[in-house]
Amino acid sequence: MILANFISITEWNAQSWTLLVILILSGLGLFLYGINRMSGSLKNIAGDKLKMIIQKTTDSPFKGILVGIIVTVLIQSSSGTTALIVGLVGAGLMTLPQAIGVIMGANIGTTLTVILIGLPISDYLIAFTFIGSFIYFFSKKKKTKEIGLALFGFGILFLGLTLMSNGLNCIFKSYEEEAKNLFQNFSKYPVLGLLLGTVFTALVQSSAAALGILQTLYAGGTIELIGAIAILIGSNIGTTITAIFSAIGGSTDSKRTAAIHTMFNVFGALLFMILLHPFTKLIHLIESNISMDPKMSIALAHVIFNIASTFVLFWFRNIMAKLAKRMFKSETDTNPIYLGLEDYSLIKKNTYMALEFIAHALKYMADLTIEYFKLTKAYSFENNPQSVKKGNDYEVEIDLLNAKIHDYLIKITQEGVDKKESNLLSKYLDTVKDMERIGDHLTNIMEFFEVRHEAKATLSEEGATDLKKMFDSLEFMVTSSLLAIETWDKDLARQVNAEEPKVDQMEEVYRKKHVIRINKGQCKVSDLDYYVDILSNLERIGDHTDNIALNVINDDYQSTIVTNFIEKSC
Repeated sequence: MILANFISITEWNAQSWTLLVILILSGLGLFLYGINRMSGSLKNIAGDKLKMIIQKTTDSPFKGILVGIIVTVLIQSSSGTTALIVGLVGAGLMTLPQAIGVIMGANIGTTLTVILIGLPISDYLIAFTFIGSFIYFFSKKKKTKEIGLALFGFGILFLGLTLMSNGLNCIFKSYEEEAKNLFQNFSKYPVLGLLLGTVFTALVQSSAAALGILQTLYAGGTIELIGAIAILIGSNIGTTITAIFSAIGGSTDSKRTAAIHTMFNVFGALLFMILLHPFTKLIHLIESNISMDPKMSIALAHVIFNIASTFVLFWFRNIMAKLAKRMFKSETDTNPIYLGLEDYSLIKKNTYMALEFIAHALKYMADLTIEYFKLTKAYSFENNPQSVKKGNDYEVEIDLLNAKIHDYLIKITQEGVDKKESNLLSKYLDTVKDMERIGDHLTNIMEFFEVRHEAKATLSEEGATDLKKMFDSLEFMVTSSLLAIETWDKDLARQVNAEEPKVDQMEEVYRKKHVIRINKGQCKVSDLDYYVDILSNLERIGDHTDNIALNVINDDYQSTIVTNFIEKSC
């Protein structure tokens, strides 16, 4: 209350529009910064394991909803959760049905922010900012610092909200009659409120900001409950803009995920707009019977809206998925490899035939990996902006195939296989993973060269020559190892195995030569160099091709493991 009184401008002259606008925009900026700072820090505290947890614990729609709630509460951003889900689906690490549950749960989880805004926490915002900054500056542990930043962001969030509230209150008290007349239109024509909530939330990309302002307006008596609820419903549509932005330029499945998120929020909004009058009466009844704070009334409406929408639309999730697939068609929808990987009926009929089908799927994945290698090699020496987009497409599809083939092979093991089939299946599992890792290293190299090309950093003549030699050796290894696993050609696999130590030696020699060039001043020392990192990634690609070759050379899978262990230990 002390700070609120200190920054109050209710006694200012109403003509001080410039200062008022600056105050309100500053408050909005601080609010958005605070919530993003808090969200980012909480996400960092959760760490990279967050993606793995989401991926592994969403095998049923109900679990997905629960995970969506928990993750959104943890990172305090439904938009952040949805963007994360779009990325996981786009990378093939999560299926479309899994994503639907998490999206629904994210909408419920975001209600916590609105509840917190409805509580009188702003009275203690100085304490949060002080404690948060104190922890950050005097702690040495990274995670403890992140906790401090989260608390600091939490305090800044309420500081921004207080600034906005004071600025808006000043305007509304100066023009109380005009403001009430304006906002009465939202009560007479709720569609206008719906549109306002949608547009404002889409612009600031934060439903929490929109609802925070809405709570202030309703608590000050500027807007009636029915108009406030209409704006609230619109904000849920506006929040889909983040998922839409995340999906632009992404895979077909990521676009489908964003479409489902939009459909879910739009259909929920339409449902509640139809029931707007009885819903408003319900909230008003609860508010009057328990003497609820007006800000908490908006929070309660937000909670009921999201829980009820989830309960109703949960039963239509498959229909929404089908609609999304019709909206965004993909080559995988008709590709026999993908159709086969999604149909497990062959496994129940004949596991041998199922493994034969996997051999075809592996060949398809191998062809993509080879094409990706050739693209990366060409891009390393000649800048072609289109190569980056094509490379991203290769990476996404290779990751998708890795996930689908892995799941298919696990289904085969669950059906029961003999020793010979088990041996082959184990080799296939390893090969798929090795191809996926080759794709990851190629992506790293593409990213390194993308930065170099943007900075117009050219390779030295000697450095380019060395790199070409290493690429040539690896091109032979990649194409030969994948052909060997397809044909089970042991002689070809042995050639790959013999080439691997040469690549290791190249990496070591070329790295030392690069250091010498730097010491002699023949190369500029720069954070954008990445030459050593490129060599390291190429050497790792050689290791993965050797793993594939050893699976061909050794008849028994167990002996392949032993051989790998001995070679890596030497």
